[in-house]
Amino acid sequence: VQDGNKWFVEGQVGKQLSIDTATRQQSIYIRGCKDTVVTISGKVNQITVDLCVSTGIAFDDVVSAVELVNCKKVKVQCNGKMPTFAVDKSDETMVYLSKSSLDVEILTSKVAEMNVLLPTADPDDWLELAVPQQFKTTIADGKRLV
Repeated sequence: VQDGNKWFVEGQVGKQLSIDTATRQQSIYIRGCKDTVVTISGKVNQITVDLCVSTGIAFDDVVSAVELVNCKKVKVQCNGKMPTFAVDKSDETMVYLSKSSLDVEILTSKVAEMNVLLPTADPDDWLELAVPQQFKTTIADGKRLV
């Protein structure tokens, strides 16, 4: 459903959906979907995915950011350019990046089992890298954390 500069995809279960007419001024908001694949063609301003389970998102280009919040078992595939990917309170996230998005800034908070997949010379093979879940922090010089 389109409402002004936003597209809303809500409560879809077991569907294959395509958004082919979105523009770079428009944002996509995907919420409460399960076992659904959403394909977005062209360049859009932003994509937000909220409370989705076992959902796939594939898109061409994003101007600002892709955000995942409160999701589980979500796969995201960027076929073009994405400057920022932010994930908050989500588990089992897989992000497939294109060669154009290797300079993406990835921001995570309260994330478990997240992997980033990078393209290789073989188009059927991906380099899979795990995003750390634990960090070691020490005190340096008695006054700063490292």
